[in-house]
Amino acid sequence: MKTSNWFFALTVLVLSACNPGLNVPPTDINNQKLNSLLTLELGENTVYTQDFIADVAVIDSVTAVGEGIEVMLYDSRRLIRVDLTEDAGELFDLQLWIRGNAYSVPCRKSDKVKYTFVYDPQGTTPERVQLAGQMNDWTPSATPDLVLNEQGKYETELYLSPGTYLYQMSIDGEQNHDVGNPLKVDNGYGKFNSILQVPGNHDRLPVLITRKAEHRKIYLSYQQEVQELAVYWQNHRLPDHFVRFGKGEIAFDMPVEASKVERSYLRIWASNRFGVGREVLIPLHKGKPVSDAGQLTRKDPHTQIMYFMLVDRFKNGSVSNDRPMNRPDVYPKVDYYGGDLAGLQQVIDSGYFEKLGVNTLWISPLSQNPDEPYGYYAPKDTKFSGYHGYWPVSSSKVDDRFGSNDEFKKLVKQAHAREMNVLLDYVANHVHELHPLYQRNPGYATPLYLPDGTMNVEKWDEHRLTTWFDTFMPSLDFSNPEVVEMMTDSALFWLSEFELDGFRHDACKHIPEEFWRMLTLKIKKKFPDKALYQIGETYGSPKLIAGYLTTGMLDGQFDFNVYDIANTTFAGVSGDLTRVQDVLRSSLSNYGQHNLMGYISGNHDKPRFMAYASGDLSMGEDAKAAGWEREIGITDSTAYDRLLLFHAFNLTIPGVPVLFYGDEIGLTGGNDPDCRKMMRFDGWNNREKALWEKVAILNHLRRANPVLMYGSFIELKNSPTVWVYARKYFDREAIVVFNISEQSKKITVNLPDYFDQEELHSTFGHTVVRSGNELVVELPPLSAEILL
Repeated sequence: MKTSNWFFALTVLVLSACNPGLNVPPTDINNQKLNSLLTLELGENTVYTQDFIADVAVIDSVTAVGEGIEVMLYDSRRLIRVDLTEDAGELFDLQLWIRGNAYSVPCRKSDKVKYTFVYDPQGTTPERVQLAGQMNDWTPSATPDLVLNEQGKYETELYLSPGTYLYQMSIDGEQNHDVGNPLKVDNGYGKFNSILQVPGNHDRLPVLITRKAEHRKIYLSYQQEVQELAVYWQNHRLPDHFVRFGKGEIAFDMPVEASKVERSYLRIWASNRFGVGREVLIPLHKGKPVSDAGQLTRKDPHTQIMYFMLVDRFKNGSVSNDRPMNRPDVYPKVDYYGGDLAGLQQVIDSGYFEKLGVNTLWISPLSQNPDEPYGYYAPKDTKFSGYHGYWPVSSSKVDDRFGSNDEFKKLVKQAHAREMNVLLDYVANHVHELHPLYQRNPGYATPLYLPDGTMNVEKWDEHRLTTWFDTFMPSLDFSNPEVVEMMTDSALFWLSEFELDGFRHDACKHIPEEFWRMLTLKIKKKFPDKALYQIGETYGSPKLIAGYLTTGMLDGQFDFNVYDIANTTFAGVSGDLTRVQDVLRSSLSNYGQHNLMGYISGNHDKPRFMAYASGDLSMGEDAKAAGWEREIGITDSTAYDRLLLFHAFNLTIPGVPVLFYGDEIGLTGGNDPDCRKMMRFDGWNNREKALWEKVAILNHLRRANPVLMYGSFIELKNSPTVWVYARKYFDREAIVVFNISEQSKKITVNLPDYFDQEELHSTFGHTVVRSGNELVVELPPLSAEILL
């Protein structure tokens, strides 16, 4: 709705004491998931109705709420053509009508601006100058070659959203950082990435603040100008008469339907001429805002704290299924270690995860893998076993070295009894060459050879939808509807057979969108009463990652862009907190400040944080080779302090925190396979014990405080070594303070007038003094504090 100049005092009189209704079904399959905010470009856009409506045949019509927008439903109601003109507002609505009810899809106009990129060759005269970076998913051919201008520099025009972008220059085929740009970061592979900064109007966007809930009304205040406001209950936009503006304040009624369901959500967006601000998310419990963590369960996706383990490297619970290869052509480091479902079950039964405070288990792939070794690493003259689980030769059988189907069923059931979710790592992109699917139908795979005769192997960006990961791992051809049908049915088998709570999906960007849409539609229809969680793995630009994040595909992906800069910054080897804030700000803009992205402490394809933080692994060296050639220890114990800072960051920002096994005690190691050592459950030194205890405090703190799960993210102070931000949810605030320098700091910050909480309690016991709105926090080197 457009804002008005009504006085807020009149608002209370206008809003009726009796809650108005929307006359919509309080629960149905089309409200199973919240419709994601779409970003649409000027000109023609295509929207898939299946993303939002399970049965598109029942759609009666589609309309747009806003000026400068034309819509047309076509292709048997499967698609909507949306044409945006310059007159379109920053924030608008698509409404899909079914039997008189409108299901709303919130939309915003793209904030891309025309940007002239200039490269200074420093006196050289290259023949071909290309750009590779996050703006074109590191594919030089995706952007026109730069052309020489009259000043002897090379330039090209780009259309980019405000923010920062990592990039390199490809000069006559040689790729490295931009020599004319002093802003750069180590890329971890012996080179640097340059940093492009595209200015924007972030500070001028509207900021919405939840204030109070009473008499079945919600009250908010706002900062900056607000020209348009959209309030949604579930996937229904509240009519204008539900909402009233006052000077700096907003009030709206909750629809009566909200009281009829245990869990529903309110979402609010505001816009002005500079764009759309960050959204507000309010979870409702029987029509009232959630105010206590006791009202939340593991089924609420924002409550998740995820723990990822490689089964073979976690705990050996039964030697009866141990079957290592024990052969000279398989180096012990890449053979089976004996970890199994029995061992994982023992850890669950011991209460380890509950004490640690995690409530979601991400389990590595369990499908049967080959008995013979494959692949080759020349420096060690070794092949590899399939201990990791990513080479499936079956689509329905648990690998006998891990256990059995019955053991897995029992494990999931007992995890549920302890209020824990179980996500399985599902591999859809490829199979092993011995898989019956490929053996019987080799045409179900993409061609191994490209038209020019070269092998289509590890061409991650140029041929991302067809490339093979290795010559024995055929990538499936998802342009074939039969392959989509079979692989989505296989995924459904695992969900239903083992009563899983969702998936972590491997290699998402290498699988076309058609697969994800079909899988998610099947899940909605087969499990209409469950909101199962799907998170994907995609290395790439925010635009590429966000392309898979709609209501009809994935709930989240791992935010490697934030991980990469936060990891090196908190480890003290590259980057600073201003850069971390910039990248996080970009993520919150692209994915929303109440996103379900995964924020990881590490994973099985990365060197361990501790190796860099302790100085035992250097940025720029080959981390994989280092892990093979030497034992990587921990020579600087301040690495434990740095790792705690990283955990504190992941556990206080929006999204889903993800703990890689062993990071709770500070395991170290180089890149794969050295980062995949066996988990240790005893023999911890004092530093490891202290880290575990503080990580547990952080986990429990997040789960006990809705403000850390649903609070708006508010930036308060930022410098290269000091960062203060807050989360706010109604009358509660959480203030997070970092000092990543090697000196003590007395940090002073002025709190906003709209902060309500008079008393703030420190989590780690550092000195805190508050005088009015001035807050002073004294932090020793390499430390953080969380005030609640």
